[in-house]
Amino acid sequence: MKFPKLISTVFHPLFMPLMGMLLVFNSSSYINSSIPKNIQWVTLFTIFIFTCLFPMLNILYLHRKGLINSVYLETREERQLPYGITIAFYFILYYFLKELQLPPVLYLVILGSTLASVMAFIINLKWKISAHMIGIGGMIGAILGISERLTLDLNSILIALFCIAGLIGFSRLRLKAHSPFQIYLGFFVGMGSVLLMVI
Repeated sequence: MKFPKLISTVFHPLFMPLMGMLLVFNSSSYINSSIPKNIQWVTLFTIFIFTCLFPMLNILYLHRKGLINSVYLETREERQLPYGITIAFYFILYYFLKELQLPPVLYLVILGSTLASVMAFIINLKWKISAHMIGIGGMIGAILGISERLTLDLNSILIALFCIAGLIGFSRLRLKAHSPFQIYLGFFVGMGSVLLMVI
């Protein structure tokens, strides 16, 4: 079980927005060339703060206060409050990034990620859904959308991401964290939300 745990940790949903933006900034597109390096670093740092650090600290705080039993959020009920707070962080992130005057497509990616989080929150009221697959699905949706919107050839990145998505889905099944339906649903919610917003 070491490999599935490693994959689940490395590609944790909290890391996906930062990884996705790193991919965008390192792609050969006008986005990379038109944004000064210092603005790129500020953008990445801001994304890290609001989509990774703050949500992680929030989960640790909720666990310490006894509001959740596990930092891994293994049950549907435990996920509800962290999901709701994470949505708030995404909205705040959007307004922070608006001050940087980035290309409009990047704001659409953030809004798409926010929509995916809202969808996860709503679905989680009744059914458990794979946050890992929402994360990788959202990244694929972002790259697909940017590729289509800016007519860029990002096929090599997409192939790599689909392979990673397969590894993540396999790992979550091996760890018995989700059913196949929850895996597929998470992927399509993530990809569909971001792709719809970007397109």
